[in-house]
Amino acid sequence: MKESSKLSDPQLLQALLGTEKQRNMAMFFLYKHSGCREWVLQHVCMEGGDKPAGEDVFQEVLIVFDRNIREGQFHGNSSMKTYFLGIAKQFWFNQKRRKQAVLDGREFSGSASADSPESKVLEQERVSLINQIMEALGEQCKRILALYKLSLSNEEIAQELNLSSPKLAKKYAYRCREKFRKYVLARKDIMDYLNLSGI
Repeated sequence: MKESSKLSDPQLLQALLGTEKQRNMAMFFLYKHSGCREWVLQHVCMEGGDKPAGEDVFQEVLIVFDRNIREGQFHGNSSMKTYFLGIAKQFWFNQKRRKQAVLDGREFSGSASADSPESKVLEQERVSLINQIMEALGEQCKRILALYKLSLSNEEIAQELNLSSPKLAKKYAYRCREKFRKYVLARKDIMDYLNLSGI
């Protein structure tokens, strides 16, 4: 195993799934040498937060990222750094939305039903169905839409897929979203199940 200042994606993955010593080395790498912490701090500050909020987001995302890796939720559709930064973007977006909900007095409305066993089963079935649709769209669209879901910019998607320009990434993302939409529109059973009557 290389020193923690230089870990490739396969080495980082191996370390996160390895012994306690290897996991600690991986965490040290993510904190000190990956550039993820600096990126998260900058993103949070640019999106209405401050440095302490950025530090909190980084720590939380580190936990989520580690758990996702160990639970096999990372499928290699992007680099591990891109995956980490996508989680961070989504996490900060959700945090801002929750804060706004509190300010608007909408917090906790309907939260009990959202945590019920029935709703969890339904959500798992919904995710499974969407994954089946993604498989039907083909590998390229599956990758593009996975990156799009991580809230990456067209420039970041272009870099991740080795495309010549952000404009091309935007074009591909649009085509894949349209392909997804047409697939779903052609299947009334899916429309009804996913409650997508307004798509």
